[in-house]
Amino acid sequence: MDINIILLALRSIGDGEIRPKIKNLGLLYDINGIELTPEKINEYKENDLLITTSRYSYPACSVCNSTALHIIFECPTCKGSILTKDDMIVHYECNHIAPAEEFKHGDSLYTCPKCGKQLSKVGIDYGRPGFGFRCEKCKFITQYPVIKVECDNGHVSNIYDLNMVIVEGYKVSSMANNLAKMYEELVTATKTLKDYGLDADVLCKVTGTSGVVHIIPFMIKDVDRNVVIDHMPNPNDAVQWFKIIARSIDLPNVLSIVVTDKPIDANILATFNTSRIRILYNKDGLRLSELIVKEVLRMVEDQI
Repeated sequence: MDINIILLALRSIGDGEIRPKIKNLGLLYDINGIELTPEKINEYKENDLLITTSRYSYPACSVCNSTALHIIFECPTCKGSILTKDDMIVHYECNHIAPAEEFKHGDSLYTCPKCGKQLSKVGIDYGRPGFGFRCEKCKFITQYPVIKVECDNGHVSNIYDLNMVIVEGYKVSSMANNLAKMYEELVTATKTLKDYGLDADVLCKVTGTSGVVHIIPFMIKDVDRNVVIDHMPNPNDAVQWFKIIARSIDLPNVLSIVVTDKPIDANILATFNTSRIRILYNKDGLRLSELIVKEVLRMVEDQI
């Protein structure tokens, strides 16, 4: 699914939690109508778009671990699976038990359908044991049907033989929120640069030498080497810098430009290779799209 759509959906979540739900296909995560599998959610987590906030457990098939389960009620006598649930009456004298509807005679009187006697007093003539299950095949009535569970792959298990799987709940990361907020500015910069014949891409995926897939906020492919542009509203976040440095090592043919409005701590500046990572200060308070276009065009002119 397009990462742009996902980011906009994540932005709409705000501070709410993204919790797993059991649906027809098993465990899914619903983000404002967009349903994602645990595998896809984990991909976004690995790309730092989501943060784990909680854990949940769900029953799963003992054979294939599928969480797409449905319950089967079986008759304990003939193993039939077509059961009806009814409010039952038992006639004490002849020991006949059947749904209350079969005892009705008139507006308020009950008559035993087996022996024909009229029932007057509950607790004396008849009892109301509650709901029971009647098998359509053999007519046996029980309050305790056999309960089994079948998964979407057709495996049938005893309910106590099921596995339990642990899954996580998530919140949107600050990185995802930042990407979503600057998305429109990045799109504007892309359109402007394409008017100059430059190939720009927003929120693209790039595979590094380690095999890790990186989500790149903004990439230019038409200059001497690929250029990645990041925006860091909090430039002294050591964790974010570690991720940018690690990505720079994993993408050796990419120049990273980090846009910031605030000064960066000297200790952080000393940690990275300035030929691979450059800082672009927004001293004039330009819109992000204007600043990106201005810097990219300057780089192109310097190469001519």
